[in-house]
Amino acid sequence: MDSKDKVRKAFTGDHVLQYDRKSQQANWLDPDIIFGLAYRYVDPGQSILDLGIGTGLSSILFHRAGLEVHGLDFSSEMLEVCAGKSFAASLAKQDLSKAPYPLEDNSINHAVCTGVTHIFEDMGIIFSEINRVLKNAGIFGFVVADGDMDEPDGEALTCQKDKKSRVKFHRHSQKSLEELYKKHGFEELNTLSFTSSSIGRIKRTYKACIVRKI
Repeated sequence: MDSKDKVRKAFTGDHVLQYDRKSQQANWLDPDIIFGLAYRYVDPGQSILDLGIGTGLSSILFHRAGLEVHGLDFSSEMLEVCAGKSFAASLAKQDLSKAPYPLEDNSINHAVCTGVTHIFEDMGIIFSEINRVLKNAGIFGFVVADGDMDEPDGEALTCQKDKKSRVKFHRHSQKSLEELYKKHGFEELNTLSFTSSSIGRIKRTYKACIVRKI
């Protein structure tokens, strides 16, 4: 069973039902940070795509700001919980590692992605599809584990395993992100590094990024 299969298996049953509560208890701030960085670039009435929407914790903030939310996720159970909140204009089951995503070219104003990128060693498929579906000058806000920051032992790692789940945890450097931007037609608008408890009780550094399609 590879890492993505392990992730899929994890997002079933009680974990799904308790996801919102556990996220609150863990003080998961990624959605708030991305919303704060993206807010200046979005307008009420525009559309936004949430990749890995889960139960909607990220995009519901944009819904409250007047945007029309569309969501993709691999978990039917997570999508069911999200649908029960009755704020998304559309929801679809989709493996983000496989193209094409079920959206027309140039059909969405903006996109966000939180809590997903660490399972991707190569985010090329995500950036390629986001470039395809975004309208010109649309923004993409996402969070990555920061591959430029040293671990406690002094070594900068790009991949490690969660000792509990054995899922590979990928980190992305600024250089690798800039290569993605250049290849897939994006420019960086702003970033913010922050720390958060992740694997076990170790504080790890993440980076929230806002890029624009050019």
